[in-house]
Amino acid sequence: MPSLADLARAQTSLREDDVVHLQRLVANWGLLADLCFADLLLFAPVAGDGVESDEDRFVILGQIRPTTSQTLYRSDWVGVTVTEGDRPQVARSYRRDELIEGELDVAALRERVRVQCIPVRHDGRILGVLTRESTPSIGRPPGELERTYVELFNRFAQMISSGDFPFADEHSRSEENPRVGDGTIVLDRSGRIEFTSPNGVSALHRIGIHASLDGRHLAELGLGDDIARTAWSFAIPVTEEIERGAGITVVISCIPLIERGEVSGALVLLRDISELRRRDRLLLSKEATIREIHHRVKN
Repeated sequence: MPSLADLARAQTSLREDDVVHLQRLVANWGLLADLCFADLLLFAPVAGDGVESDEDRFVILGQIRPTTSQTLYRSDWVGVTVTEGDRPQVARSYRRDELIEGELDVAALRERVRVQCIPVRHDGRILGVLTRESTPSIGRPPGELERTYVELFNRFAQMISSGDFPFADEHSRSEENPRVGDGTIVLDRSGRIEFTSPNGVSALHRIGIHASLDGRHLAELGLGDDIARTAWSFAIPVTEEIERGAGITVVISCIPLIERGEVSGALVLLRDISELRRRDRLLLSKEATIREIHHRVKN
């Protein structure tokens, strides 16, 4: 399967720095898919299709499924080319540089799909369109956790359309980094906690924090000043490991939320990696034992 870079170079007129920006986006968009409980697709205009033409074409450069919900698409759409007639909302969002929502008939699914289109901006230019795709919601109203996550996604959507996400110096998230389902804390503009997910509460309990959380700063909970302060001061994500007690390790990521060029809050993700660190120590111990045996045999 061709990579995003291969597809972009073969079918689009994107510059190398544009491709790098899109690579950073898809390297970190698992977070976004989990927050919005939906599939995400990344579209870019095919080279040679002027935006004034009646039938622009777009190639799908990326696709990701959520881990917090069922996927809408079982098929792989990467590399597929679609027309403006197939995806009118995508073309309109790209042309107008606007966030657009609507519904679409997808023949492969034989049902209506709700689509949210987000223009992807970099260096003052629109590179393509990110779409959030899900079935129209019916049945029970969403709970507080679901509403909070979708609101967070919408804040990231605004950051994408203004060119503030992905972060310029951010690398892809490692397997050890926490995901949305591991534990979530939302900080307001002043850095105070305004929401904590149930798994977030559990992660804090693991490191001995049982205090009331709402309205508190991370530093008041003993999580250290540096995490939030650095995220706020430099508008960059910060990840740290915190060790407490006998072999308890929690990794914390603080991701700033940008609005009109200023930090307006932060998403904090937590994950208990105590078992991973225990295995690492066990592996190091075994390797040391093997080296000692080899040394004795050799001598």
